[in-house]
Amino acid sequence: MPFLFRTCNLEMDYETYITFLIRHHDELNLPYSFAMKLSFISSPLVLGKAMVIIDEDSYEIAAAVGFVYGTGAADYEDKHICQIEVAFIQQEYRATTLFIKGLRALNHLIKENNPDVLQIQFWAPSDQADLDRLFSKFASLPGASKSIVNHLVLYTLPFEELVRYCERFNLKSAKFPS
Repeated sequence: MPFLFRTCNLEMDYETYITFLIRHHDELNLPYSFAMKLSFISSPLVLGKAMVIIDEDSYEIAAAVGFVYGTGAADYEDKHICQIEVAFIQQEYRATTLFIKGLRALNHLIKENNPDVLQIQFWAPSDQADLDRLFSKFASLPGASKSIVNHLVLYTLPFEELVRYCERFNLKSAKFPS
């Protein structure tokens, strides 16, 4: 399946990204109220970057990801940290290579926009075994860590280790955002 990785730069991109994620807010695995989810969904449009991933055959949105540079705890001054705020792939695309292609596009976008990023981090619910199986691959990378805080798990990993992890997969090149 060919995919188009579109960075949100224009108002129509922002609308597509927000509409898609609001439509799927119940599936995002964010254990918060709708207002708090909206904060996580929208903050990348102001403090970082967002991307939608389009199935080129049907021209439907297959996935979206949004991230910020820095953390709220440090008033977003720690821009060497890239925090993934939200990532969602529609169910019918989860058995494809879209996850790895999306990670590669994410890596490309981060390198292009903030070459000072040294660390990637994201939070996930601690009570979902399927997510834990998926993310444990990241926690096993050199220099990575996994910490449980309340009912959430914080995953941190060196950015270059994520890049190396993605390079292991021999996939056709994707159309990266420009």
